[in-house]
Amino acid sequence: MNFTKAQTEYTFRIEDGDETLGIDAQTAGSELDRIRQRDGTIIPAVVVDEARPEEAPLHPAFEWRDSVAAENYRQHQASTLIKVVRVVPAAPQEARISSVRPVSNGEATTEVEHYDPMAREVQEAVGLVVEARRKIEALKLRAQRMMDRKSMIALGVALGELDEAHEALTSGQLASTWGRKTQKVG
Repeated sequence: MNFTKAQTEYTFRIEDGDETLGIDAQTAGSELDRIRQRDGTIIPAVVVDEARPEEAPLHPAFEWRDSVAAENYRQHQASTLIKVVRVVPAAPQEARISSVRPVSNGEATTEVEHYDPMAREVQEAVGLVVEARRKIEALKLRAQRMMDRKSMIALGVALGELDEAHEALTSGQLASTWGRKTQKVG
């Protein structure tokens, strides 16, 4: 009996992959699998090197004009920036009187301080969450390039949890730790 190895079928995760990437899923998948079998892993730099020759099957999937590629990368960076920056809503602060000073006309003014002893620590925690999210996004991109579905799912869950933590921390965060306002008494 003669057994032939069944060809693996590949598809893109995005609907318009053929048009967007300039290559069909079968060609891309076959070439990536060939590289993986040869090297034991898939590293983006190796894939780019394999695609450099104009006759390479993966060549059409890449932008080879440096000026265009650089601009596309900057747009990708801008997209990432847009996704990670969030507005921190200002929360009302409770006031306390810190001093009362008489003025020459006989009226008094008060200096009111707004203080939240945890504001600075909450701001630091938000910064840590943002940094953790940035690192996990980088890991997720790496997992996507390596086609490590299990890691991509786990990292996606972690990103969701970090988004919830960010929302919880920022929904009641004060704009600053200290603020002063002078007002007329009387």
